[in-house]
Formats: sequence, C-alpha cells, structure tokens
Amino acid sequence: MGACSSDPPPPGPQHTVEFSATGTAGGTAFGRYVGVGYLGSTSETTFSGLPFDLTLPLGYVPQPKMQVSLVGVPPNSRISCRITVDGRVVAAQTVTAPGQDAVCAGS
Repeated sequence: MGACSSDPPPPGPQHTVEFSATGTAGGTAFGRYVGVGYLGSTSETTFSGLPFDLTLPLGYVPQPKMQVSLVGVPPNSRISCRITVDGRVVAAQTVTAPGQDAVCAGS
C-alpha cells in the first residue's frame, strides 16, 4: 500500500548549535550571533554580559557566526568566543581587548 497524501513529511535534520563567550571580569561586554547568514542581518540576535552560553536546536544546516566585544577593561584583557555544532567545535577565537572583537564563524 502507498502512503496517504495526508501523511506528514518526515522531519528535517535537527542540529544543535551552542554559542559561548567568556572574558576578563569587569568592563562591558556585548555581542551578536546568527544561526545562518551574515552578522548585520535582520535575523541576528544581540546579547550583553559574560559569560554567555546559549544552545539552540535548528532544523537546517547551520552556518553560525558570532561577534563579541569588551569595552572599559584594562589593557591586555582577554575575550573568547566558541561555536559548536552537534557537539563539535567549528569555530573558536581568543583576542586581547580592548580594541579587538572576538569573531567566530562556522561553516
């Protein structure tokens, strides 16, 4: 017997994306992330404060990106970002702040 046309389609692949950011205590931290696309798009989400950790289920193959900034911190402070997809680290960066943003992009 064939399937009825009213049967729901099979579920799409599910992926789990985790965005995380850490930095030196003090100062002001802010950043933005997007599950797919480019930073600066209308689908990006902003956050403030560190540490930051967010896990999202996505029903499509992700191309996550993240940018984190620290201001008002002493010289040589550290800021890090990391993105994992399905438990695998796809991007990580640590930079010295102020003056540089940590930018992570997974593909």
